[in-house]
Amino acid sequence: YGASKNEKGKINNLMNNSMHIYNQFHSPLSMNKEDKNSQLLPVTSNKEKKYEMLDTYDLQLVQTGLELQKKRKQAIFHFNQIFGKKYEEISGIEGVSIFYEPSWKEYNAEIPSEADVLSYMKEKRERDKILETTLSGPHRDKITFVKENEAFVPKASTGQQRLLALLLRISQAVYYERVTNTKPVLLMDDVLLELDPEKRKKFTALLPEYDQLFCTFLPGEPYEKYKKTTTQVYKIENGIWTKEE
Repeated sequence: YGASKNEKGKINNLMNNSMHIYNQFHSPLSMNKEDKNSQLLPVTSNKEKKYEMLDTYDLQLVQTGLELQKKRKQAIFHFNQIFGKKYEEISGIEGVSIFYEPSWKEYNAEIPSEADVLSYMKEKRERDKILETTLSGPHRDKITFVKENEAFVPKASTGQQRLLALLLRISQAVYYERVTNTKPVLLMDDVLLELDPEKRKKFTALLPEYDQLFCTFLPGEPYEKYKKTTTQVYKIENGIWTKEE
């Protein structure tokens, strides 16, 4: 979970799952980018004719990409309202947040205009032809965890990195409930393994309201500390499934 690309991928997945409208722009963007990149690949003959579609693909990429950039910016703003506070509550580390650095730079915190981005894309087209790929756009955005304006993940312990991933999911559940007014169903598949006992206790206490919660644990996990009066416990031993009385 350490690389910037992985951080962006994790957050993209959360947004796709939390926001249907976000997915409406993210999937078409991927197709637009692949269409354009196919035009940049070498051909055996008449290469210039193949470039004739680049203006069309740039326009599609920019229109879809700017909407996606707007949705990313909004979503990360909302996630940060939830994520940072919860991370501090469990880890005791202040000031950890999600930082979004779009490929198409903003000016005075404003998303650039379609005309400005199209002009930039045209200016960089020869570079794209040489390298046979599209080197700017939301697929080149950077989304990282930062603390005091520095990348946090490279300095974080394994447990701290694990907590980042877990609390992103918790933030997603909180955000999902706010947007849909529906309590989520949570699945925790042995997710507490790399947290110490105190952090496990704090993490489970911070779980949002849910419709149902399914947990799996390895032998030895003190799950009794997390049980509620309505909790049902099942054990699997030697392939046999039994309910704990």
